[in-house]
Amino acid sequence: MATALLITALVLPVVLFWLLKSRTRLNGWVAAAISIAAGWTLNLAWASAAHESIAIAARFGWVCPTVLVALTWLVMRFKRQRAA
Repeated sequence: MATALLITALVLPVVLFWLLKSRTRLNGWVAAAISIAAGWTLNLAWASAAHESIAIAARFGWVCPTVLVALTWLVMRFKRQRAA
C-alpha cells in the first residue's frame, strides 16, 4: 500500500498538471498549485501509511511535486517552441 501511494505521489502531479494545462483554460499557476497540492497530500498519505515522519512530510512534502511540475512545465514549453 505504501509503495503504491509513493508511486502515485510521484506520477499524479505530472499527469494532473499536463491534463489541466492541455485540456482546460486554467492559468498555469492555478494548474501548478492544484497539482502540487495533490502531490503533497499523497506524500502525507504515504508518510502515514509507511509509518514515516509525518512532520517532515508536512513540512517538505511539497518539494518533490514542485520540482516535478516545474520539469513538466519546461518540457511542455520546449515542445511548444519546437512545434512553432
